[in-house]
Amino acid sequence: MQKTIRFLSALLLSCSALISAANAVEAKNVNNKQNGNEATTRSDAVIFKVHDIAPISEDGIVTGCDFTVTLYNRTSINFRSFNINLEWTDNVDEKFKFSRYMESFIGEEEFAKQKDFIGEDAAAEALQTSITINAFGSDKQISVRSHINTDKCYLMLSTASYNISPCNIVRSVDNATDNNLDNKECTDLFQFVDTSNPEYFGQFKKISATELAQQNMLSEKGELSDVDELIDRIVENLGTSSDKLTNIN
Repeated sequence: MQKTIRFLSALLLSCSALISAANAVEAKNVNNKQNGNEATTRSDAVIFKVHDIAPISEDGIVTGCDFTVTLYNRTSINFRSFNINLEWTDNVDEKFKFSRYMESFIGEEEFAKQKDFIGEDAAAEALQTSITINAFGSDKQISVRSHINTDKCYLMLSTASYNISPCNIVRSVDNATDNNLDNKECTDLFQFVDTSNPEYFGQFKKISATELAQQNMLSEKGELSDVDELIDRIVENLGTSSDKLTNIN
């Protein structure tokens, strides 16, 4: 009987340790969210990302990029059609201009003398493209493969500015009434997910990663509550067994 009691005591200690560890992890996760350390997506937006970017080359020279745009409609709006207009600023050419290299190589004074001969670099142009999406319903996901003629595929891995226009929606599914949102109203419904957000690297979900984490946390709390109840029962049974042993003695 003493062996049984020692075993149950060890079990209680193990359960307590597990609960403490789980609570510590939970507290850490909550603190991270409260401190804004975890990127997330909106639960009321059409989230979208640009991925699977593949350079297309001819004779060893990149002439274009194939890429995919994936969208998940978390809103209650059904879209008949809209255009996603994307623009990436070319910060790379700006940093590696030939004129800047020459100025650093020959010196500022000599560069000023030779400036007319060297010439000025053309302003770096932004990378732009537009994607048309048709018949996109609420709580749906869609992926569209597209192409852009450029040799700067690397820019598409960075954050893009965007706007949505025109935006034709169905406000009433019953009578299929067509309506148009203005550009700002429509753009505000969307959220671009770039590589700085962990959700970029996985499948888009019906709810945001933060909401999913909260649901998991509530589920874990329920499981821990069940463990607490089991421990209470074990303690209660230990007390009953102890009383019986006392009476027997």
